[in-house]
Amino acid sequence: MSTPLVVVAKDSAEHKKWKYAQWLYLAGFLLLTPLVLEPFEIGKMNRALVLSVAILAVNLVVGFNGMLALGHSAFMGIGAFVTASMVQDENWDYWQVIPIVLIVGFIMGVIIGLPALRVKGLYLALVTIAQAAVFPTLVNIDELGIAARTGGPNGKGVSEEVIAPDFLQWLPGVTGARGGSAYRYWIIVVMIGITLMLVTNYLRSRPGRAVLAIRDNEAGAAVYGVNLPVVKTMNFAISASIGSLAGLMWCLDKGFVAGQDFTFLLAIDLIIGLVLGGVGTIQGSIVGGLFVVWVNDLTKRISIPLGLYTLNGDGPLAKAIFGLILILFTFFAPGGIVSLARMVQAKLIRVVPLAPSGEPIQPIESFDPGMESTRADAAMKLSIAGPVCLAIGWLAMNINSLIVGVFAFGFRMIILFAPVAVLVATNELKAHAEGKRPDSIKGPANTARLLGLLGTAFVIVYAAQRFILNY
Repeated sequence: MSTPLVVVAKDSAEHKKWKYAQWLYLAGFLLLTPLVLEPFEIGKMNRALVLSVAILAVNLVVGFNGMLALGHSAFMGIGAFVTASMVQDENWDYWQVIPIVLIVGFIMGVIIGLPALRVKGLYLALVTIAQAAVFPTLVNIDELGIAARTGGPNGKGVSEEVIAPDFLQWLPGVTGARGGSAYRYWIIVVMIGITLMLVTNYLRSRPGRAVLAIRDNEAGAAVYGVNLPVVKTMNFAISASIGSLAGLMWCLDKGFVAGQDFTFLLAIDLIIGLVLGGVGTIQGSIVGGLFVVWVNDLTKRISIPLGLYTLNGDGPLAKAIFGLILILFTFFAPGGIVSLARMVQAKLIRVVPLAPSGEPIQPIESFDPGMESTRADAAMKLSIAGPVCLAIGWLAMNINSLIVGVFAFGFRMIILFAPVAVLVATNELKAHAEGKRPDSIKGPANTARLLGLLGTAFVIVYAAQRFILNY
């Protein structure tokens, strides 16, 4: 697999099939999550998705603008307390508070950004660290009437329940024990989808390209006419607005906010999620949020006997286990999980960009290995690996060990590569029919296509069965 198994032109029929498969997997994941997970696990997923939005806000400043800002936990807190106050004290609905939270977050971003962005590097980090550190104290101040709105040290609860109306009872998971958590999950998913769409369009717009230009070469951007103070401040304010939106989502999910929820430790979690997910990538924000919540929870439940001592996640070494995982990721995935996934994807498929004329910049035929192709053998190995790892995973699930269970889950997921084996094998058989492959590839290609089709059918049937049984 030194060369990609599939080479396609951008926006070609095969490339679209590849993208459709990815969207199908994402849709399956979103649909099955509120049906398969237990109510408390859906709550963890909701928290992970909320943190993903906050990490996306950090990413706008750190990853896409190249500035070191560490205080977005404060913007989350501002959004959460504004939401709690408006909903609980003023009897507003959550959807009515959204524009208020966005505007307040934007204004606070401008107020903090104007002086803060006059410094760079570690000095900017210190300013934003101070912002994150002082916020939990500010919400407890009595003199200005702030504590009356925030609840002071006791926090502030929201009595309004988030329950699915009758016309949304068809959503997966919103009935039964999972009802409240599942409905909040769907609200958060919709809000994340809209946020990702808006951020993507923003980065592709002229102001977004100015932000990226500052990151890549600040002096060069200034020479080409980019107003550095204005662009930096506006981007910081947009980032603060998105961070405040994450605070609204936090309040909507938990129904309770307190200053202790938005300490500097939360700011560190956001940076960890950003680095591990992938700095400067939108997908990395989502992956980072999932990693921070679920891996942190995993380390707390680890129990490994080491003779005279048991490495227990509930003990003093809980954070040490999480730190060890971070170190391993730093060595084996220095660019983040998204970078690692892209590296794996590059081994499977290469997308050739198009010239302005609409033709590939390099002929697809130039990537064809010809009679010496080993793609059919690789496809057969890939198609065999799926069922084998699936069987190993199911057997390993019977072992009462959390670590073994995690690896078993990973083994079982390899079956998802079955459609890749089908695509590669089909392409090889087409090449053989055109006289570009020897007869020896027919056996491996046919085997890979058959096993790949069976694996694909298994994934579809299994997902449909879980959906029907739990819907």
